[in-house]
Amino acid sequence: MNSNSSDLQDFNTGYDDEISIGELIQKLWRKRGLIVILPLVLAGLTVTGLLMGKATSSEKLSYYIELTGLKDSAYPNGTAFSPQDLLSPQVVTQLVADFGITDPQLLGKSIAIEFGTPLSMGLLVEYRAALDANSKASAEDLALINQRYETRLNDAMRRGLRIAVDYTELGLEKSRGVELAYALPQVWNSVFSAKFRIFVDSGIAGVPMISEGVDLTTSLGALEAELQLESIQTGVSLLADDGRFRALEIDGVSPADLQKVIKDFRRIYFEPIYANSFREEVGLATVYRRDLELALKELEAVLAELNDRIFAITELQKTSSREGPDSSGYARNSSQLQIEGDALGQLVNLSRTASLSEYLQQSFDKRSEIANEISTIKTRLQKMDANGTKGLSSAFVDMASDRYAAITLKYTQLLKAAKVTAQRETPSLYAVMTQVEGEKLLERRDFLFIALALALGGMLAVIGALLWPADKDERA
Repeated sequence: MNSNSSDLQDFNTGYDDEISIGELIQKLWRKRGLIVILPLVLAGLTVTGLLMGKATSSEKLSYYIELTGLKDSAYPNGTAFSPQDLLSPQVVTQLVADFGITDPQLLGKSIAIEFGTPLSMGLLVEYRAALDANSKASAEDLALINQRYETRLNDAMRRGLRIAVDYTELGLEKSRGVELAYALPQVWNSVFSAKFRIFVDSGIAGVPMISEGVDLTTSLGALEAELQLESIQTGVSLLADDGRFRALEIDGVSPADLQKVIKDFRRIYFEPIYANSFREEVGLATVYRRDLELALKELEAVLAELNDRIFAITELQKTSSREGPDSSGYARNSSQLQIEGDALGQLVNLSRTASLSEYLQQSFDKRSEIANEISTIKTRLQKMDANGTKGLSSAFVDMASDRYAAITLKYTQLLKAAKVTAQRETPSLYAVMTQVEGEKLLERRDFLFIALALALGGMLAVIGALLWPADKDERA
C-alpha cells in the first residue's frame, strides 16, 4: 500500500515538470496584444526608415527608348554607336542652353544612359530563375544555360536604351525633368543627323551656298565667277542625279533645266568676258597666271613620278610571273621539304602579287585624278590666252551679269529646297517605348525588408510573451 502511494506521487511530480502545450497557448493568448503590436511597430519603423532615406536622396526619372535607326550597334554610315553619344558635347551644349543649366558637367553626372529594354529585364529575371532552378547542375549544364541566355540578353538589351535623369541634382522641377528626359534623344537625333551626316545621302548637305554680287567686269570678279560656276555645276549635277530632288522646281526651273542654262551661259556670255578680263598682263592676271603655271609644273612632276612607279610595278609583276613558285628562295633538302617549300613560296608570291596589284590600282586612280587637275589648269590657261574682244559693250556685260545673278539665285533656292526635303525625309534614330516614370516609393526589395521586420517582430513578441513573468491571478 505504501509502495503504490509512493509511485503515484512520483508520477504526479514528473507530470508537473513537463511543459503543457495548453498552458503555453493560454499564455500566448493572454499576451496577444504584444504579439500583434510589436511586429507592426517594427514594420512601421522599417517603412519610415525606407521613406526617409528616399526623401533625403535624389529623385530620378527613367524610361526606355528603342533604337530603330541603328543596325548591329552602328549608325547607317557604319560608325559605331555608344550610349554616351547622347551626352556628346554638341548635345550637352544645346540642352544646357534650352534648360538654363549653369554647369554643363553637372548634366553629364546627373544623366545615366545604358543599354536595356523592358524585354531584357524580363529575360534577366528568367535567366536568374533558371540558374536558381539548376543550382546543383554540372558545370557543363550551367555553361549551356549561360550560352542560351547570353545571346538573347545581348540582342534584347542592344535594341534600346534606358535613360535616367536625376532632376533634383540639376535643380529642376519634376515637370522640367520630364521635358529634359524627352528632349535628350530628340537633340541627339537632330545633332547627329544634321552635323555628323550619319545617314548616307547624296552629299547635298556638304554643298556650299554661293555668294552674290560678283562683278564680271574685273579680273577678280571673273575668277570668282569661274570658281562659283564650278561649284554650281557640281551641286546641280547632284540634284539632277538624286531621285529625291530631280523633280524640284523653282519658278518652273528644275535642276536639269538649270544645267542647260549654265551651259549656254558659259558658251555665250562667260567665255568672252573671262578671256577679255585677262587680256592685259597686269595686276591679278599676272599673279594668277604664274600660280597656275607653277601648279601645272608641280602636277606634271607628280604625274611623271606616278608613271615611273606604275612602270616599275608592272615590270616587277612580270618578273615574278616568269620566276614562278620557285622564287621563294627556300632551301630544299628532301622531297617533302621541296613540296612544302613550293607551297610556301606560292603563298608568298600570291600575297606579294595581291599587295602589288592593290598598290598599282591606287596608283592608277591617283594618276587619273592628277591628269584631270592638269587638264583643268590647261583649259584655264587656254581661256586666258584667248584673244579677248576689246571693248565689249556695256549692254552685253550687263546682260551677262543679270543672267549670272539669275543662275545663282535659282541655284540657291533649289539647294535650300533640297536640304529642307532631305532633312524632312531623314528617318528617326529612336522610338519611345515607355513613358517617363519616377522611382517608386517602395521597390520590390523594400517589401523584403518589411517582411523581415514582421518576422523578427513576431519572434521577439513570442519570446517576450513566454518569458513574461506571470502575475498573481495567473498563478492562482
